[in-house]
Amino acid sequence: MTIPQDSTVLFQPGGSAPASAAPVSEAPSPWIRRLVWLSLLLAFPLLLLGTMVTTFRVGMVDPLWPTEPWYLMFDRSRPDAVPIWKEERPGYLIEHFHRVFGYLIGLTILAQTVVIGFKSKSFGIWLSAVVGVTAGTVLTMSSIDRAAAQMDPLTAVQPGILRAGLGVLLAGVGAFLIAIFLEYREKGARRHLMALGFLVFLGVISQGLLGGMRVYLNALGGTQLASIHGALGQIVVSGLVGLLAICALQVRPIPAMIVPKERRGILIWSLGLLFLCLVQLGWAVWLRHFSHPVAQRMHLFFACLIPAFVVGVHLKALANREVFKWFGPSSGMLLLLVFLQVLIGIEAYIGKFATNKPLVEAAVNVGQAAVRTTHAMIGALILAAAAVIALRALWIPKTVPAMQGVPTGGAVS
Repeated sequence: MTIPQDSTVLFQPGGSAPASAAPVSEAPSPWIRRLVWLSLLLAFPLLLLGTMVTTFRVGMVDPLWPTEPWYLMFDRSRPDAVPIWKEERPGYLIEHFHRVFGYLIGLTILAQTVVIGFKSKSFGIWLSAVVGVTAGTVLTMSSIDRAAAQMDPLTAVQPGILRAGLGVLLAGVGAFLIAIFLEYREKGARRHLMALGFLVFLGVISQGLLGGMRVYLNALGGTQLASIHGALGQIVVSGLVGLLAICALQVRPIPAMIVPKERRGILIWSLGLLFLCLVQLGWAVWLRHFSHPVAQRMHLFFACLIPAFVVGVHLKALANREVFKWFGPSSGMLLLLVFLQVLIGIEAYIGKFATNKPLVEAAVNVGQAAVRTTHAMIGALILAAAAVIALRALWIPKTVPAMQGVPTGGAVS
């Protein structure tokens, strides 16, 4: 008996492959995939604009926060207000379009989060959690008097509203955790989507608050908050890509022909690669925001380790024909991305640190800006690809029932 590759059997990560191809649970709603794709389409321009904010060092071009989505076009109370088509400060436009895209992706991820939990048994708790976190975030933002904040940020907060907002937000997070716990206890079909969807939702909420706090508390710790904001943005994008990967794996799971004995080796290489990419992200934001000498050295060191792990994943996939079908194309694309990243990274490093001139943090010309921004964007793609490979490795079943006629594959020639 063989299991066809287009089977709709929904394997769970690390579980056992079923002995038959009969469906055991429902496939995710197509609306989940559509909303995740929409979120991704908004996330990449948002990430690009955020990277440009750091490249040109224009994060504080407007010290007012929070600002409404229509602030740039219709609010004539803003300093030096002119129609948007007459605005001559590129940095001002970059920063405010970054904020607008932040609002847009917040709305799409809000809708996406609701749909992810729609048919779950704990949907009532899930919906109350979404409402609680959203309301808590709005209350927290509204506790700041943005006009007074320009004079003294610490006295511009209304403590009562702030405490109420944080309390509602934390209650919403607690409701999320209860809903996810119930889904895992009942082994609900969407439990993995709900867990990752919650993390993505919490990540985008944290991104909005961090971005605002970076402006609001600039004098106290703006650069530190900006670095965390930049790192978390790439992690949220990887989470969105991970949601798409889970949807795909639940519709078309890894077949039982990928023998479980290959699982451990692939897991070691893929999870090791994901860990290295996350650590490298930390060194990258430290280097990009602070130009610290330790970050310079460690960023280069991990830039040597990561290609070795990518090659390791690719070689492990080459050892088995069925494994290669599921990991070879992804690891091959990752090899290409890493190769481009190293080439662009060398140029970015030389342009910033090897000019024999005083270090200038902001890009001084279009070429420098393009190199630095491209390097950061490819880094985000590498992290997302590593997350997908790790999810696929986790989805390989630990055991396969004894079945006749199931090929074990052979080396790829």
